Amino acid sequence: MPKSKLRNSTELLFDTLFGAMHEKKAEDILLLDLSGIKGTNFDYFVITHGNSTTQVNAIAEEVRRKVKTVCQQNPAHAEGFSNAEWILLDYVDVVVHIFQKEIREHYQLENLWADAVITPIIEEIPTSKKNSGTKNERKTPSSTQSRSTTKSKSTKSASKSKV
Repeated sequence: MPKSKLRNSTELLFDTLFGAMHEKKAEDILLLDLSGIKGTNFDYFVITHGNSTTQVNAIAEEVRRKVKTVCQQNPAHAEGFSNAEWILLDYVDVVVHIFQKEIREHYQLENLWADAVITPIIEEIPTSKKNSGTKNERKTPSSTQSRSTTKSKSTKSASKSKV
């Protein structure tokens, strides 16, 4: 597959993932770019959390449903649905982690990959009632600069992001 087509399919996957997560009110969504780290079997982690097992399941099911519909992809592997404390959806190069808040705080997965380029995924909320009828705009890696966080440095250049 040509690199540009692969890039477009990855961007579509990201947009679909982030949209599904925002629809189910996922919190603190982070994209970790691991593509520059030797020895990894994947290029990206997407990490988020919900505040209950019901919400975590709803986020995961919405992600799975939307990705299947929009991207025609099923996860290569999925686990954690039985207790919904930490659900993993493996889309080969992109691995999605959906936690309950307390479990995420305990494992601090984003800190284990301190060399990754970390991009927070935020959704802009209209600032006034006048704008409330307009569609919310998500800031994704392609529409905003990346913020990298490592143990040794709190900021890296956005140009190092490959998203």
